[in-house]
Formats: sequence, C-alpha cells, structure tokens
Amino acid sequence: MDYQFDFSVVYTNWRFLLSGLMVTLQVTSLSLLFASVIGLIVGVARVSKHKVFAAPAYVFIAVLRNTPTLVQLIWVYYCLPILTGHTVTPVAAAIIALSLTGGAYLAEIVKGGIESIDSGQLEAAGTIGLSDFQTMWFVVLPQALRRMVAPFVNEFVTLLKFSSLASVLGVAELTYTAQALSSSAFRPIETFTFLGIEYFVLCSVLSIIARKISSRYAAPI
Repeated sequence: MDYQFDFSVVYTNWRFLLSGLMVTLQVTSLSLLFASVIGLIVGVARVSKHKVFAAPAYVFIAVLRNTPTLVQLIWVYYCLPILTGHTVTPVAAAIIALSLTGGAYLAEIVKGGIESIDSGQLEAAGTIGLSDFQTMWFVVLPQALRRMVAPFVNEFVTLLKFSSLASVLGVAELTYTAQALSSSAFRPIETFTFLGIEYFVLCSVLSIIARKISSRYAAPI
C-alpha cells in the first residue's frame, strides 16, 4: 500500500473540527435534558393505575423504541412543519427527535426503577395517609432514582452516539464536519480516524463518570 498518511490535515483544521464538537455537545446536552424530563414523566405515567395515563405512555414508548432513530429524525424535520405550519431548523429537529427517542428509553428505565421498590413500602405509605402522588414523590422516586443512576448515564452515552445521525440534516456537528473535511482535503482515513478517537474519548469520559456516580450514589437492586 503506497498511501501516505498525513494527519496534519487534522491539526490544520482543528478550529473547524472544534466547531463541530461544540455543536455535538450542544445538541447532546439539550437532548439529554429534555429526554430526562420526558423519561421521568412518561415512566411515572407508565406505571400509573389509571389507563388514561398508562395507555398513552405505553404507545409513546412502543412507537419510539420500535422505529429507527434516523427515521424519527427525518420525520420530525420534514413532516412536523407540514403538520404544525412552523419551520423546524435542522438543529431543532435533531434535538426534538433525540429528546423523544431518549425519553422513550429512559422511561423504561424509570418504570423498572419504580417497579423494583418493594410493594410493602407502598402499603405502609398508604396506612399513614399518604396519597398516591405523595407516595410516588416522597417514598418511591427517591429510592428508585438511586437505582437508575448507572442505566441513565449509559443511556446518555448512547444518545451522544445517536447525535451523529444529525449530520444527515446538515447539522454541522462532529460527523458532518469530518465528512466535509474529508471531501475537501481528500484525507478520509485521517479525518474519520480522528472522528472515531473523539467519540471514543467522549464516551469513555461519560462511562467513567457513570461508574463513579454509580459507586457513590446507586443502591443495589
């Protein structure tokens, strides 16, 4: 093989690649925030005794978990404006789609955490006069959330990797900038190798944080 490696293309264009990293972090962080809120609400609704809450939550989770994230991303970008009459920017579409799909997976984690709490505690809360809402808020969730720490952060890592799909909409995140640089500099091996290293470092850092948080706060199930 007579290919001459030249990683100087990465160093020369570090500002351009850094801009992609900033967009990735922006999209991922906002998606994580909204996904956490959605996951908590939908997860609690999923275990509700009232079908008016449980049924929509079940449908939401089923639809989002059983359709590809890429399809959801494209649907939000192209179909949502038709239904609402409002234009959706590529970045907004990416955040909406990732928030919804992340929320669906986090909702299942929330559901599992809630169901792991011993039913005897629910009965005890009822005997002292706590309402269903008070029982959930003051008794169940504080314990369940501790058990959800590690799965939550692991899901955050997955959402970070899913953010690369936003490149298909022209969002100038890590993957998009790497593709653009590869096309202009004709250095795909160097560019995409560096891209892989970036994702590896980001995901590894999150995984380390997950282990530390889990060991400190998570309770055994």
